[in-house]
Parts: sequence; C-alpha cells; structure tokens
Amino acid sequence: MPSQRPKSPPPSLPFRLRLPKAIRELHHATKDVLEGSWNRSDMERVSEIASTLAEACRMEGLREAAAMARSIASLMRVSPDQILPLEIPFREKIHELMTFLKHTANELLNGTG
Repeated sequence: MPSQRPKSPPPSLPFRLRLPKAIRELHHATKDVLEGSWNRSDMERVSEIASTLAEACRMEGLREAAAMARSIASLMRVSPDQILPLEIPFREKIHELMTFLKHTANELLNGTG
C-alpha cells in the first residue's frame, strides 16, 4: 500500500487575504517590464517581489505556487540581451506563470484550494 504524505494545514487567513494583493503587485511589475521597458532595475524589482512571494508560499505549504513564483524570479534575472531574441516565448511563459498564481489566489479566497 503506497504511503500518503500527511495533508498540510491550509494556508493562514492573513496569508490568504494578502495573497491577491501580492499577486497584483507582481502582475503590475511584470507588466511594466513586458511592455518593453526591459529596464534592469525594473526586472530586479520583479525578481525581488517574486522571490518574496515564493518564500511566503513555501512557508504556507503552497509548493506549486512557490515554484511558479521562483520561476518568475529566475526568468527576470536573465539579461535583456538574452531575452530579446526569445521575447515572445518569454512573455508567454511569464503570462502562464502569472495565470497559475492568480488561479491559486482565487482558489484560496473561494475556499476551493
């Protein structure tokens, strides 16, 4: 019989209430970069926000959300010169990761996550 991991407790209420705001902040920061600024300081800001969100998600037991936020942080550390030849797939990946995070926040707020 396969052993099952014990179910982790649900994320705390303060976290669930703050998560949508944190994701909105991350979304707005990524939007600034993706709309063409490719400014190194803007990208570093996105990376910092995403890293902080990843750590908060990890501490609350949201492993997949933490991985998605960490991925955004990592992608924003790539130099703009390396991104520009791959700009369309880069934008698509950031959009995909943000969509997952927004979906996670909605699930938590609606009690379905």
